[in-house]
Amino acid sequence: MAKSIASINSLLVSLKTVNNALLIKLQQLGFNTNLTLGSEQEYTVKTLVHAIDTLAIQFLTITANRNQFIQRTSYNERMEIESCLNSLLSCLQQTKQELADFDQTDYQCDQSLALFYTSKNNEQRCLKLLDAVHFIDLIKPYCRMLEMIIAQERIHALSAVLETLLSKENAAQAEKDNELTEEQSNALELSQYLIRQAL
Repeated sequence: MAKSIASINSLLVSLKTVNNALLIKLQQLGFNTNLTLGSEQEYTVKTLVHAIDTLAIQFLTITANRNQFIQRTSYNERMEIESCLNSLLSCLQQTKQELADFDQTDYQCDQSLALFYTSKNNEQRCLKLLDAVHFIDLIKPYCRMLEMIIAQERIHALSAVLETLLSKENAAQAEKDNELTEEQSNALELSQYLIRQAL
């Protein structure tokens, strides 16, 4: 089990490392990073690179609690996450290599299609980064699922704290209740009841 998490964390660190320089390199070579891409044009090149970075940070945060991550995911889910991250990393590494080999005298960046360029022979090509959208879409449901679980646990923790505060407040209020009018006492009971219902 620990092997899958170690592998996922290693992939996430590599993703972040390779991804860090991509945007600057794309801009330096003349790619228009404001062009849209994705099945519904949901990304620009800039937001795609930022989405990869955000995804890596979110997963590193989620996997930081190793035991919880193992409890909340199945082995098959962890293997699917690892496979998608591996494919995404491969896209980034290939894109990094393509950009390193990119010669502005031999290639012309397309100013209407994101991540496309034309060779001297008028052959249209695209960077491997274009495939990253597919792998991000495959990973997103796992990220959302784990974020919801973490959010629920935080809500439960806050509920426990509020419940403790209310019980302490009740003890202190019992002493002060003798000083309250009947109307004030009823209002206090109603507010405490509503808070408990919200928990």
